[in-house]
Amino acid sequence: MLYLSKHRLSFFFLILFFFLGATFFAIKFASGYRLDLANKTLKPTGILVTNSHPDGARVFVNGKFVAATNGTISLKPGKYTIEIKKNGFLPWKKDLVIEKELVSLAEAFLFPEVPDLKPLTFSEVNSPQISPDNTKIVYSIPLPDLNAGLWILDLTDSLFNFSKSSRQIAKSRTGSDFANSNYSWSPDSRQILVEFPSSNNKYLLEASQLNQLTAGNEVSNTLPKTKEDWQKEENLKEKAKLKRLPLKMLEIVASKAAELQFSPDSTKILYLATASAEIPEKLIPPVLAVSTQKESRQTESGKLYVYDIKEDHNFLIPFDVPKPTPTPKLKKSNTPTPIPLTTHYPGRAGSLLTTPQWFPTSKHLVWIVKDKIVSCEYDGTNLTTIYSGPFTKPYVFIAPSTDKLVILTKIGAEEEDKSNLYIISLR
Repeated sequence: MLYLSKHRLSFFFLILFFFLGATFFAIKFASGYRLDLANKTLKPTGILVTNSHPDGARVFVNGKFVAATNGTISLKPGKYTIEIKKNGFLPWKKDLVIEKELVSLAEAFLFPEVPDLKPLTFSEVNSPQISPDNTKIVYSIPLPDLNAGLWILDLTDSLFNFSKSSRQIAKSRTGSDFANSNYSWSPDSRQILVEFPSSNNKYLLEASQLNQLTAGNEVSNTLPKTKEDWQKEENLKEKAKLKRLPLKMLEIVASKAAELQFSPDSTKILYLATASAEIPEKLIPPVLAVSTQKESRQTESGKLYVYDIKEDHNFLIPFDVPKPTPTPKLKKSNTPTPIPLTTHYPGRAGSLLTTPQWFPTSKHLVWIVKDKIVSCEYDGTNLTTIYSGPFTKPYVFIAPSTDKLVILTKIGAEEEDKSNLYIISLR
């Protein structure tokens, strides 16, 4: 008993030093340091966090398998080639710079090698148009079909993942065939503006119900004011988003850029440079663990770029991507083709895939190259062919979820085969 009392103070300091040492090593380990037994020292490393969608993919570092995704890997500082692969899906590959005491992220969205194709409609679909919020498609079925009229297809996922059937919002009749009309969405995705060229009548229909063509929804006299109000509303929304940009970048996109598109999460902006510009360095305070991909802070006229607002990085989209062009007419047999109304709202979603558009991940762009639908990441890496089967250009629509695209196509080589909407399943 006397012996323990004599050494109590020594035991106290021994335990104290043990806990301090353990805490020190825990902090260093969390920061990426690892024990180098050969040199008897702590060696700094970086941490690579790997995620994949779907999960369960394999991670290769410089060609060697090291782990499965949704985990962490400690690596010495340096440049590495990271590959993420999963059977049945296209591989992901990127060169990453690992820095000491920093966490780097490799997040791969894997597209299937052979996407599944499923029909959504079974009558002839004419001039489909997706809503600005990407949740609905409006299309017409021409006379003399018994279902002739204007229809809405809901693209949102149901609770139990059941496919939602189309619903009719207006019926065609002799002299008022919606397949011969021009129609477009309101910016809030709640109404459809319809114009019959033969009578010059214009109607504003509710997308949520069955409508009748009456004097109550005929808007020829009030349409100019309605369009003006819509444009003002969209301009206010755009100004609110643009305020997220650093002041110098805002000046550049306001005077030397066009075709602005914000990513779904509003953290990035896709733009077409209309004149050369120099984007100054450090427009915002530096942040940790930013992208290590090559930037392009000197822009050139006619090229597409993505500016990452959170990280102050500007990336060139280096592929031969299509520039904005007028929407071509959809050729139909025995049915005149309606041309979409020309109302345009800057930066709006819901347009046809005539130019690159954002995928719901906010990290990918999607566009058409010849007879293929392709995608790349926002930093210009991982160019991937998503789909190379038959489809009617440019009728490719990006659904609000990441598991599908919607296309207009005609399955079969016979002249009487009809165009319909199909889902390209990406999961």
